[in-house]
Amino acid sequence: MVMYFLCIAVVLNAVNHVHGFVLTDDVILRQHVAKLPQYAQYGRSMVLVGGHLWDNNTEIYDTIIRMAGGKGVARVGIINAASADPLDGYQYYRNLFLKHGALETARIPIDLNHTADNAPQATIDLIYAQTGFFFGGGDQERVVKSLLGQYGEYTPALLALHQMNDAGAVIAGTSAGCSCQTANYMVEGGVSWDALTYGAFPDVEPTIAHAYPLVYLSSGGIGFMKGYVLDSHFSQRGREGRMIRLLSDTMAHGKGTARGIGVDENTALVVKHADTNMVSGTVIGASGVTVFDLSNSRVHISRYFNISDVYLTYLTHGDAIRLSDHQVTFSSSKTPMKNHENYDDVLTTDDVFYGTKSDSERKSEFVRIATSVFDARNGITTHGTTQEGSPRFRIDMSAEGHDAIGYVERRHSFHSDITSYKNLRVAIYAD
Repeated sequence: MVMYFLCIAVVLNAVNHVHGFVLTDDVILRQHVAKLPQYAQYGRSMVLVGGHLWDNNTEIYDTIIRMAGGKGVARVGIINAASADPLDGYQYYRNLFLKHGALETARIPIDLNHTADNAPQATIDLIYAQTGFFFGGGDQERVVKSLLGQYGEYTPALLALHQMNDAGAVIAGTSAGCSCQTANYMVEGGVSWDALTYGAFPDVEPTIAHAYPLVYLSSGGIGFMKGYVLDSHFSQRGREGRMIRLLSDTMAHGKGTARGIGVDENTALVVKHADTNMVSGTVIGASGVTVFDLSNSRVHISRYFNISDVYLTYLTHGDAIRLSDHQVTFSSSKTPMKNHENYDDVLTTDDVFYGTKSDSERKSEFVRIATSVFDARNGITTHGTTQEGSPRFRIDMSAEGHDAIGYVERRHSFHSDITSYKNLRVAIYAD
């Protein structure tokens, strides 16, 4: 990985230097970055948070600090480029990380108002001094415009960030700071029904009256998470439909992929040993993470979007997935639902992409009816429809075959049960 970015540095007019690589204006990138102590345990790592991260979510903050070297050791570089007020956001995150035990924090001064700070040696040296990084929320396009050059090339600061991540410095981010980490196409906006109806548009939002179309950045994100489109605020905002349409429309293109990850609010996917056969993701926090696989999906000729054989896996606290092949290990606190179902009949809905408030115990409508096909004694298929009509989409869900299984940690009600499932089969078509 380091050599790959050094090759990019050569494209940026780098020349050999006794201590590293000299870029334009005498900016030096190190030729070699020593591995940090935490690299042996975590490898190249990330903590991807789905937004609305509560101040008291000790589990997530402690995880970031631990993966950045531990309490009293971690030096966290805060990059608030997604925010319209980067300085105010820095103070907010600085206080939280110090409260949770970081040794120190540093503001990495890169945002749309300070793109020139991508190049000064002081910024590069500041990046090299950190043991972890945290990207705040806001607008993910602002992050990309701050850290990529005019033609999509990696700036010196982004090269240094990649070098540090390769050496073991954790990359963490919430909301936009999560979505921007992809190396594939980056989602920018849109809602599920509009995405299913109109499709995915690169870079520029089309003019469609009373619509919120799906727009993605064709240059992609900042490159830390490879092979997956990332999205945040996921089930709370009913974003399953827009993820499926984005993956389907783009997976055959240059930066396309058949796989996506949607992270719920106040929840994180902890990624370890990225770019190896051991790459894994473990869910921590309050809600869940949805993993999409469209590698065997089929799009059918129809007036409106029509797709089948989409597979979804929904993981909650303590579950882990090997991201290279989607092998799942459910938390030891959970037991199989099969033969221990709690309910008689599957559920349906007429507003399948209706989300929920982030502080609510209620499951979103998509997760609610999907869970029911694993937790009902009568039937393993169900469906939901979109509230919007013309067209009204129907989403069929099935727990038939392909190693589909559900697990649960029982609480006091259906909505408070901590439920997970693997390989839910989904089809979408106009009803």
